[in-house]
Amino acid sequence: MASRAELKMMDALSLLKGFALGGLLLIFSTNAFSAIVPYAGEGSPLIGASVIATGGDVIATFVSGSGVYDNYLYLASPSGAYTNANSSSIGNNWIFENHVSVSGSTINLGSFVAGTELIFNVLSDTHGGGFLNWYTGPASRNADGFAHAFVDSAYTGLFGGAMVGFEDLSGLGDAGYEDIRYTFTNVRAVGVPEPAPLALIGVGLLGFGLRRRKHV
Repeated sequence: MASRAELKMMDALSLLKGFALGGLLLIFSTNAFSAIVPYAGEGSPLIGASVIATGGDVIATFVSGSGVYDNYLYLASPSGAYTNANSSSIGNNWIFENHVSVSGSTINLGSFVAGTELIFNVLSDTHGGGFLNWYTGPASRNADGFAHAFVDSAYTGLFGGAMVGFEDLSGLGDAGYEDIRYTFTNVRAVGVPEPAPLALIGVGLLGFGLRRRKHV
């Protein structure tokens, strides 16, 4: 029969194991630590963040693009001149294209009321494999359940504004988020609150409870 001191020690160890397990589960269940290909001036890219207008004209500037697929950028919401309603064909009203647009080129998307979410989508032509459609914001908007864009409000590089980068491969591929990048003026990134602390505490307490039940 274990002594009270030994039981307390075993409870503490169980709690620590619970926290460790929670951390491992969190790492394997999130794409928040993906290996984003760095670009000069990026400060804190936030994967899965929403693009929120802060008021005034939103000027889009093309920064760079790579990858094999042809990626066409549209403004899905609020709908307007740069919205493509057909996700299985390319319209001629795209904002930027990763293999055609010139770095530094700009387009004025218009003025938006502060607080308006701007939902951008990239339609990727896979050259024979159909089209893939990815959105800014949370992973739930995308067919594969992953967040395909980051927003960096702290970008301080050459082009100004907030940097946005897209990953065009289903399942995130290399998760470099460099397949098409551009900046927007008068927007900010808003992310979903990180559930990590609650997840860790919950799993830790679960381990603690299981250990207690074994000794009752």
